[in-house]
Amino acid sequence: MEVRPVAFCGAFLFGSDAVARAGHFCREIGVEERNAVLVNDSNTWKIAGERFLKSLIDAGFDRVETTLVERGAVGSEVDKAREKIRTLKPCIVFGIGGGVNMDISKASGFLEKSAWITVPTIFSTDAMTGINATFRGEEAGVDGKSHEGDYDVTVGPPLACVVDTNIIRNAPWRFQAAGFADYVAKLCAIEDWSLAYSRGKDEDYSEYSVMLAKAQTEYLMENASRIRRMEEQAFDAFLLAMINDGFLTQIGGSSRVIFGSEHVVAQGLMEEQVTANVKGLHGEQVAIGTILMAYLQGQDWTAVRKALEEIGAPVTAKQIGLGDGAVIRTLVRARTINESWLRDRPDFYTILMEGSVTEAQAKEIALKTGVIGRS
Repeated sequence: MEVRPVAFCGAFLFGSDAVARAGHFCREIGVEERNAVLVNDSNTWKIAGERFLKSLIDAGFDRVETTLVERGAVGSEVDKAREKIRTLKPCIVFGIGGGVNMDISKASGFLEKSAWITVPTIFSTDAMTGINATFRGEEAGVDGKSHEGDYDVTVGPPLACVVDTNIIRNAPWRFQAAGFADYVAKLCAIEDWSLAYSRGKDEDYSEYSVMLAKAQTEYLMENASRIRRMEEQAFDAFLLAMINDGFLTQIGGSSRVIFGSEHVVAQGLMEEQVTANVKGLHGEQVAIGTILMAYLQGQDWTAVRKALEEIGAPVTAKQIGLGDGAVIRTLVRARTINESWLRDRPDFYTILMEGSVTEAQAKEIALKTGVIGRS
């Protein structure tokens, strides 16, 4: 085995009213900076940002300033956060909110050589401990390169993660259902990773990482109804599994354990939503992609669909605002989308690269899984 460094988020503050303790927690884990930048949006500022600022001031921080995200996951928002960081250096950066805010904090902190701590207010993605930050395609991305579609910037793990379970429990359930779907996607991702390894397309493979991902995914699927009822043990297990994603990618040496062909399909569905002027959540697109790809891989797609229904995630095209044709077009285009990802990630070989899906096959897959209805 090749020698490589392994690092992951090493400190967590997890529990009810964690935000109120955040400032003292920072001192307990050795944070010496006396200045801080909070990356919020107007909504998360009200939900957690104001209380977070007070917690830091109470713990002895001198200057705490905030930057409000307005345009989403784009380079200009990273530039805005970096400017704040430069004026307050040395400082620590906090990403408060969903995946977009956390990814902006991660990238801006990384580029300015400042430590960052993530503070999720929803669990719609696994961004809180992930080693990558995801951004929308732009002519000049955060990494200075041109990207047609979404792309990742590798930044490494956060210094710590603060999870206030009261905030998560009170968040709109749609976000948690989307996060659940994004996690269950590992069922397809690990199958694709195993395929890539067996075909000699990916040299990196970790049975240990796959074992952990599979066990956690199976637990979540079997306990979806308990998680939906927010039974304490099951709900906390769901949150901790989501937090664990950073560990899975680092110990496995690859992000292949967390996304595969189902995310390729999700990309196509997202593009269809943009064309149709429909706003959707990433995890909702992934939910549909996972059902379709589990079928294509010969897995128990009915168990996937059942768990998604129990958690309250969408399982049909209609539920994400799309018609039958959008799903069929996505499946037909899926291999082309996968090929475009291969330009940035030569290791990203999935079942979609085994052969193109014809329009007739796409319709059959979508009909059999119930993603579209019979007309």
